[in-house]
Amino acid sequence: MTKYLKRGPVIGITSGPGCCPDGKRPFLKEEYALAVLKAGGVPVAVPVSGSPREVLGFLDGIMVPGGDDIAPSYYGEKERVSMEVVSSRRTDFEIYLVRSAFHQNIPLLGICYGMQLINVALGGSLYQDLETDLGGSLPAAGPRREAVEHRRGPHEIIITGAGPLPAGRFMVNSSHHQGVSRPARALCPVARSEDGLVEALCSTELSFFAGVQWHPERMAGDPVAEKIFSSFIKAARKQEDKTGKQGRL
Repeated sequence: MTKYLKRGPVIGITSGPGCCPDGKRPFLKEEYALAVLKAGGVPVAVPVSGSPREVLGFLDGIMVPGGDDIAPSYYGEKERVSMEVVSSRRTDFEIYLVRSAFHQNIPLLGICYGMQLINVALGGSLYQDLETDLGGSLPAAGPRREAVEHRRGPHEIIITGAGPLPAGRFMVNSSHHQGVSRPARALCPVARSEDGLVEALCSTELSFFAGVQWHPERMAGDPVAEKIFSSFIKAARKQEDKTGKQGRL
């Protein structure tokens, strides 16, 4: 572990209450940490407690991983469907980190719930439930198309090539029932599924500020997944060099 502490940028991965009986201890799936390690970073679990402002001073990059549902009140709506809502403590903590990263140009990657959180934090909105809100189809560019099964299984996406993702058609995994409805003005949709749903967002003005709807940490050996993490860590390494934080752990 020592070699990682000396050579890699520090990536804070937010960790909410887990599946323990008391529901209070932080929980983080190993796949996120392993993906960061493989790309050359130092993963650090960040419990969603205390001051997020103080946490920022120790990090070269931030990852917001998957989770349950964001309360609709955060994007100006009332709850219309049954959902498992993430605690406001976690949401508030992560929104602070996302907004701070955006304004300070700190590399940030959001995955699944994390992408949705980025969008909401910067003023966008979500579909509370794809099937309920859309009735089986999306208002895609061009003719309306049959909806893709987003709750489970693989499906194809089309990446435009803007931002850190390579252009082309690729297969990704999928395990979500919500999705981006109105993208935040500061973010650019750079990937969509066949039915038109936004699958990736990024800022084209910052070093690395992106979210993906799928789970690249579960796709070891996949070229797109590896590109996402390598680009993220590369930007974080530049952040480390810029701020002179190397060796502070």
